[in-house]
Amino acid sequence: MASAAASEDLSKEELETWFEDDSRAMPFSTADINEGELEFLTTLPEKPTLHSANRLTISASSLHDGWVDMYQCYENLDAVKDAQVVYQYKQLKNLKVEKFENIEKAWTQGQSVQLLNTQKGATLCVSAQVRIFYKNDDNTYTLKNGPFQRRFLDGFYPMHVSLVITYPKELLIFVTSNPVKQPGFKVDDKPGSVNVDGWFEGMLFTEMTFNPR
Repeated sequence: MASAAASEDLSKEELETWFEDDSRAMPFSTADINEGELEFLTTLPEKPTLHSANRLTISASSLHDGWVDMYQCYENLDAVKDAQVVYQYKQLKNLKVEKFENIEKAWTQGQSVQLLNTQKGATLCVSAQVRIFYKNDDNTYTLKNGPFQRRFLDGFYPMHVSLVITYPKELLIFVTSNPVKQPGFKVDDKPGSVNVDGWFEGMLFTEMTFNPR
């Protein structure tokens, strides 16, 4: 499946620093580690949580070539010396760092964004084109995205993901989402747009299905 992913990982050097320095706290509690199973959160975390805010734009040409414009911002990044945001899209182009705050340096390297000296509460915004819009055999269309994940060592930790999806309402009708709307995963739609807001642990894949007009 030509899916896509973005995850924030700590570098080997940063992990070694935590292991060797007893005075530094881990970025989050390791109690009750989630090993990857998706679990939506109905009680929000008390501490600031990594937020991936995504704007995906489906155009008329997307129906023919599958390419979608993406603008993504990460908020509440962990304070670390070296980190990276890795994109696992099979087809991605024009990855660009748009802006960053409380980060000394941010640059693209292949399908990743490398971060140097990230401070508490840092923000990173990037743009790219991703090929994640597919025509199905029954002539419907599906926008596939994920996995979204907040991973540290062998565990997964709370994450907040929001999606604002816009599409040509004269060409498409939104049908359904997977996962479906439920506590911890909101899906609101109106002609031309779908808004998703999810709080979870584990790995989140999303699929939005559309009918042609």
